[in-house]
Amino acid sequence: MNDSKYQEALNYLYSLTQSGIKLGLKNTALLLQHFGDPQLKTPTIHIGGTNGKGSTAAITESILKASGYKVGLYTSPHLLDYRERIQINRKMIEKQQAVDLICKVKSAVESLKIPITFFEFGTVLAFLYFHEQNTDINVIEVGLGGRLDATNLCKAEISIITSISRDHTQYLGEDLEQITFEKASIIKESGTVFADIPEERLFQIAKSMANKRKASIFRLGFDFQVSPEAGSKDKNLFSYRSGTRALNNLVLPLSGHFQRNNAGLALSACLALNERGLNIKEEHLRHGLKMVSWEGRLETVFSNPTVVLDCAHNEASVRNMTMELRENFKFSRCFIVLGLMQDKKVDEVIKILSQLGDQFFLVSVNPPRGEAPEKLVEKLKTHNKPSQAFETVSEALQAVKQTANQDDLICITGSIFLIAAAKKCFNDENNFFNSGNTLHSDE
Repeated sequence: MNDSKYQEALNYLYSLTQSGIKLGLKNTALLLQHFGDPQLKTPTIHIGGTNGKGSTAAITESILKASGYKVGLYTSPHLLDYRERIQINRKMIEKQQAVDLICKVKSAVESLKIPITFFEFGTVLAFLYFHEQNTDINVIEVGLGGRLDATNLCKAEISIITSISRDHTQYLGEDLEQITFEKASIIKESGTVFADIPEERLFQIAKSMANKRKASIFRLGFDFQVSPEAGSKDKNLFSYRSGTRALNNLVLPLSGHFQRNNAGLALSACLALNERGLNIKEEHLRHGLKMVSWEGRLETVFSNPTVVLDCAHNEASVRNMTMELRENFKFSRCFIVLGLMQDKKVDEVIKILSQLGDQFFLVSVNPPRGEAPEKLVEKLKTHNKPSQAFETVSEALQAVKQTANQDDLICITGSIFLIAAAKKCFNDENNFFNSGNTLHSDE
């Protein structure tokens, strides 16, 4: 197709970001009604939480696809291409289809005179596309919060709540109880919810919401369990237990103990679908887990030196990442390439990373929302860590490449915008760090 038409459609879509983030369902609901409420016509697994939503969505989708179903997957944000957000059986929406749908929704927005945000528009696009393509089931990731998120208009008999921590506090507040309430508000009437909420006081909030909506709630570590099994360095082996059901030696290509938790949630949700008319067998569960891929989460992209990408950007995810790197990677020194958004808990993130990194290479991402690298340099001085600010991601990567030896670890982390920019650099120059040693997380 004509790429300029696609670019034109994307430019319109991105122009909507100027209207910012507005939590609320009214405008999206009106637009979806105009199209006959496509989001109500397909069974859905709806995934909320703070960390691990995208990975859990990817694992769930992989199992359902392995079971022979046509699966819509809607996630955000994307790394390199907007179309990553809207996929069927992990195939991105075609450019021409995206252009046609953007024009169709834009026309409705203008005729109905509905003010709409970038995320709301994208959510309507996804629901319309999945309905037109006649998906069997959709896996939908919450954008922000839950209660007032545009995705909460879906028909989800099954909900998943991944781990909860503070993030997007300017919208959701600092109060973990309130944050849990917002996330738990994706639980639907008479639905089923699987939750990774270890803190009792927070779980009780989710349980209360489930009771109010006559929904069944199952809790990781209580109603179902995951536990590690001895595995090799590049494989995450674990077992799953739920009631009398036991699955041993499950293989997950995603690194990190928290990914086992996410897989436990996905397995539980998929098994629950058997009671709702779908046919998901043990072989599908195993194959789906084995085939899952999700970029930018403890993703090893090069060896000698080892280069790891991770989108950790809040305290909880940064703490998880540093723990995993210490436990599962052998290295002499650790060099951290870092870019952060201003709205994050920058001081706390720097404090955690300073305990891992020997030297920092700091970059600006997504100005003006990104934190100035010079400010990060000042913050690192209080932790006695050598650091340097760079104007571009490419310059920072070139500098760390000159500094690192083969037995060092390079960790590229912080904002997803940094991970995307790093990936683009690697794609533009195939042998950026070394030749013949490129690794991919899905191998």
